Amino acid sequence: MKKLEWLTKEEIKKRFESGRGVGRGLTYQPWIRIQEISSDGTSYRALSHTSGRVVHLLSKLEFLAFSLCDWNESITDIREQYPFDLETSLTVAEEAGIKHPKKGNKFHIFTTDLLLSYDSLENRRTAVQVKYIEDLMNKETVAKLEIERRCCLAKGIEWKLITELDIPHIQQANVDWMLGGKNLHLEKSFESQVMDLWYEIKDTPELKLAKACALYDRRHGQPTGYSLMLIRNAFAYRIFVFDISQPYQNLNCGDLISVSNNVNTGGLYAVG
Repeated sequence: MKKLEWLTKEEIKKRFESGRGVGRGLTYQPWIRIQEISSDGTSYRALSHTSGRVVHLLSKLEFLAFSLCDWNESITDIREQYPFDLETSLTVAEEAGIKHPKKGNKFHIFTTDLLLSYDSLENRRTAVQVKYIEDLMNKETVAKLEIERRCCLAKGIEWKLITELDIPHIQQANVDWMLGGKNLHLEKSFESQVMDLWYEIKDTPELKLAKACALYDRRHGQPTGYSLMLIRNAFAYRIFVFDISQPYQNLNCGDLISVSNNVNTGGLYAVG
């Protein structure tokens, strides 16, 4: 349950005034940050290649959907947990004959999981709501989705619903592989080890990444699998990136793109 699910009109006003749900690119602040929720699920922080800031994602499915968008070069900005003003949601709910969620004097603020922009003038925007199939069996959830869809329509925003069936299996496997090898307690020498490895293997672009790592381990007397572990962490921390539409098992050294040699850029981790 989100601690911020129910707010008074004054609390909503103050939150908008504080900058939540406002801004673009580096200046945007999501309506909800992961440290502000209590959830039985898993939440993620990830450095966005598109916006250059850390994004807050409230489920693995959100993270997978975000990953797809973050690789799309036609998207110029991604704003997560984007809120709609209360007046709009109240109006569209009344027009649709749907009861707006309310508890006493507190209201539910509708947010979309991802708001995508395709140009600096925002001539085209798409709101992406991410839901597991089983959640769509709940009538209250469906009613909320309809209010959100109508909020988007009122704002001239395209609305899209994504479920786990829309996420390619290869991408899911790639994300699981990267996160599965992540070490939250890195050695101080991690960055230099990664870059030393990179400087050697980048000269063999056609060689399979796994093979190159194994050869590197032998040359430097390291335990088998150590270099590949470094690479997986480098992916997880966005020091390296690769086209996640391609299976990680097929990666060649030339498929790696060096983004940064600094892990202190927001990183990527799971909590919960």
